Amino acid sequence: MNKLQPHIKCKEGDITDIVFLVGDPGRIDLVVKYWEKAERVADNRGLPVWRGIYKGVPVSVASTGMGCPSAAIVVEELANIGAKRLIRIGTCGALKKEINPGDIIIPTSAIREEGTTGAYVGREVPAVADTELVSKLEFSAKSKNYRYWMGVNRTHDAFYEPIENFLKLKGSEAISSEMECSAIFLIARLRGLKAAAVLAVNTTEPLDEVEKNPDLVYQLIEDPNAKYGIDRAILTALDLVIN
Repeated sequence: MNKLQPHIKCKEGDITDIVFLVGDPGRIDLVVKYWEKAERVADNRGLPVWRGIYKGVPVSVASTGMGCPSAAIVVEELANIGAKRLIRIGTCGALKKEINPGDIIIPTSAIREEGTTGAYVGREVPAVADTELVSKLEFSAKSKNYRYWMGVNRTHDAFYEPIENFLKLKGSEAISSEMECSAIFLIARLRGLKAAAVLAVNTTEPLDEVEKNPDLVYQLIEDPNAKYGIDRAILTALDLVIN
């Protein structure tokens, strides 16, 4: 589909086959500061798209906005114009008390506790990250001696959800919680693309402690470790360009 996409305002040739995805458009500056060259291609509806060069390789980065509906639109339109590999660089809450702010999470799959992907396929279909990309992310994090965790992520729709929803995760395998991965993983799979994610922990919400103090769920920690975690996630993801 070599035509201008209605939301991201890009067409074939505007992006590279590998696209890094950030939720917060302000995080694009944190990504492109590591590139040798960077230029903005488009910026529509708060969904900027940039293209540049990292270690001699053409790369792109785009914002998905917050939540699965917006992320699904961006993934669909990127798929229409030639994207092949999508890597989400985001933040998440940690559901296990041994996981700290600044650690990174590499999800192997995402629990679909959101509405968007249900419009595509039944709930029995899993939202799974591409195993090759996950392995490369793990190799990168390990080679950099970053503290990282791998496992099941939970994607949901409502940041200020009722605490009862959150506590249903007790006893599950979920290690993290955020708002975009399931749509990115599932739609990429349906469109024949590869997708994965690396997430920086910016808040800790262990389920046993949340049961005693529900306010823990609604906090975003602004401390140095959380900010360093975002840089670690970015550098881990960028390694996919050369690995």
